[in-house]
Amino acid sequence: MIFQDFFAGLLLLLVGTAFCFVGYRFFQVLIAFWGFFAGFNLGATSMMALFGGGFLGAVSGWILGLIIGLILAVMAYFFYYIAVVLLAATVGYIFGSGLMAVIGFYNPGFLAAIVGFFFSVLAVVLMLIFNLPRLLIMAFTALGGAVAMIAGFLLLLGRMHTTDLQYSIAVATIRASWFWSVVWIAIAVVGFTVQWRSRQRYTLEWSQPIPSS
Repeated sequence: MIFQDFFAGLLLLLVGTAFCFVGYRFFQVLIAFWGFFAGFNLGATSMMALFGGGFLGAVSGWILGLIIGLILAVMAYFFYYIAVVLLAATVGYIFGSGLMAVIGFYNPGFLAAIVGFFFSVLAVVLMLIFNLPRLLIMAFTALGGAVAMIAGFLLLLGRMHTTDLQYSIAVATIRASWFWSVVWIAIAVVGFTVQWRSRQRYTLEWSQPIPSS
């Protein structure tokens, strides 16, 4: 478990830093990693919910997580709108279910899933209907990257464990502490500012047309 926490913490710290500060510039590559993590967590959590046991406690959870993770990673890399929807939906769900965890719903349930789904749809609507993909890509990558950085740091310190990454307990842990909440917002603001300045010199290119913002 110690090695698992260390490896996951180091990976989260590195990927989170990349997302937070260069998320827009390298979005096509980074979203593939994001898709893999989202799919892996979805697969492993689904197996635990269906058959019981601990998070990543069974080989079947690892296998399904890897399969779904690879599928989402490939789709996110090659299709722009899938990437945008994936980013918005996962960030929305993370913060929605994280809000429920702050209230006290640490276990999966119908209410937590509904709230997470609502925030997920809301984030997708903001991303697509308002036609501001570039700004929201920078905002979501900065916010999500900052959370990942702090979660990775806490894992390395032993203040959190890999099992806390499920159901957005990590987000709840950060939001429940005023200190880590301030750190999170500060890192996200700096990350967004860095991305905004680099946006003046770089335009994201994709295989599909990118709407103007």
